[in-house]
Amino acid sequence: MDEEKQSKSLEECAEQLSSAAKALEQVVGKLEAQYEALNQKIDRIIAVVEKEPSRMQEKVEAGVESGLRGRRTLVSRLLAKSGIGEGVEIEAETLERALSGLTIEQRIAVKAELARAGAIG
Repeated sequence: MDEEKQSKSLEECAEQLSSAAKALEQVVGKLEAQYEALNQKIDRIIAVVEKEPSRMQEKVEAGVESGLRGRRTLVSRLLAKSGIGEGVEIEAETLERALSGLTIEQRIAVKAELARAGAIG
């Protein structure tokens, strides 16, 4: 009888181990699927990040061009208010009066634009 109990006990243990092994196989399968899905998401994120600098560069360039157009418009308006037309070299005193309402940074930007346009020396 003792041997019979041990035999049944071993059979039960073997069945439990078999069930545990099957459960582990299922868990490993699910983990592998999740790992693969995660890798795909990471690959998509990397692709977007690699493309992003070029998109950002395009946005920066568009913003710079827009800013230059805005600066040119500002310069034209300021000069028109001061009675100065295009193609005329501007005197320093007249320019200072025209730019008096701007911040120092804006004055520098306007003067740089005027210098590029050849309106000031």
